[in-house]
Amino acid sequence: MRHFRQALAIIREERLFSSIYIVGTALAIAFTMVMAVVYYIKLAPIYPEPNRARTIYFEGLRIETDNHGMGQTGFSRLAFEEWFKPSPHIEYCSPTLLAAGTGKTLGKCHAYVVRGKDDYLNIVRNQTNADFFHIYEYDFVSGRPFNSKEVEAGEAVCVISDALAERLYGKGVDAVGKIVQIENDSELRVVGIFRGCSPLTPDSYADIIQPFEDNDHFRSPYQGIYSIVATVKDDVHLQALKQELDNVAARTQQAHPEVLDGFNFSGANKKNLVLTRNLETHPMHVLKKENSEGVLSTVTGWQLARHYASILFVLLFVPALNLCGIVAGRMERRSAEMAVRKTFGAKCSTLLRQVVMENLVMTTIGGIFGLVLSWLAIGILRTEILGMFFDSSTLSTAPVLEGEMLFAPTLFAGAFAAILVLNLLAAVVPAWWSLRKPIVESMLEKR
Repeated sequence: MRHFRQALAIIREERLFSSIYIVGTALAIAFTMVMAVVYYIKLAPIYPEPNRARTIYFEGLRIETDNHGMGQTGFSRLAFEEWFKPSPHIEYCSPTLLAAGTGKTLGKCHAYVVRGKDDYLNIVRNQTNADFFHIYEYDFVSGRPFNSKEVEAGEAVCVISDALAERLYGKGVDAVGKIVQIENDSELRVVGIFRGCSPLTPDSYADIIQPFEDNDHFRSPYQGIYSIVATVKDDVHLQALKQELDNVAARTQQAHPEVLDGFNFSGANKKNLVLTRNLETHPMHVLKKENSEGVLSTVTGWQLARHYASILFVLLFVPALNLCGIVAGRMERRSAEMAVRKTFGAKCSTLLRQVVMENLVMTTIGGIFGLVLSWLAIGILRTEILGMFFDSSTLSTAPVLEGEMLFAPTLFAGAFAAILVLNLLAAVVPAWWSLRKPIVESMLEKR
């Protein structure tokens, strides 16, 4: 407490130095926190995707050639039921009309709901099965999710978001049991209303979710319109699943060569069905997807983690270097004071703790301002800032930022860790260097 009071007194006495130090810290923390918020939204277990660490994606049926050609379509219902659903290594598995794992919202997901005569609402629609609600854990404000029996029976049911329910029927009206008419499509009975989520989570974002159907006719019965999302219990099951699906692909290619048809590859002599490309759990899948054209698409998880950790370190090291120069100059001015205190028996460790505490107080104040500044920047300029990191298809309107995305305990812990690192980088080295000088030399420097 004594060191804390001394730190506050120093801040009041040296206002110019303190202001520069606090502003520099605030800008460094703000920039770092903007990056942290972006990747928190992309990677952390946020609503309604708490199972991201166990979630895997199959974006589509992929054909690769010996001359590096590639073609891809979606999966059919038959492919889902024969290749994925029976696997003992998959916990939950769902077809999805959304472009699972791509970070995009495709045009096929958009539809129009009839609200009245010549009155239509543009909505995002998903088609899936009952397991989808185990992978993505929506909060139901009324009713329930549809079940496996309703999916297998082909019942015309759906669940809708609370936002769509309000737009269709008014605020406070329970929409369970009402009929939703999709333009040029079937009428659906509402069985549940769920709390909507942000389009910044495009794998789970939808206004209407309904049971999946048989797809249109393709050249192969395994080609369709769906992606597939699943969860696995652990990495052992994931590796076993990769081996299983590689065997499935080889058997299918031999028994049903028509699965390779429908793609025009010039100069290709050999084509292969591939089901396990980029088969990683959500965090690794997203990070590698961002670097799909670069060397990071082939590195291990540990190497990728080190890469992003080094970026974070650089973001803090550069401003810390500037602050370190400021602290060093300040320590030069205080060298005589420190020499006198050492003469009267003060230990170097005691003086170092005081200097670190002084800078920690200022760093904390700057860190708080930096946090507020980062939230203001993301709130006011969210379309511009998030547009640099998210696909434009998810940002057709100003993206909704849930409170969990900005005020999560993990982000606070990360911000505090950043403050500590910045303080240690900026304060300890110049303070230690100054305090290790002989007392006489420190006194003469003042003169």
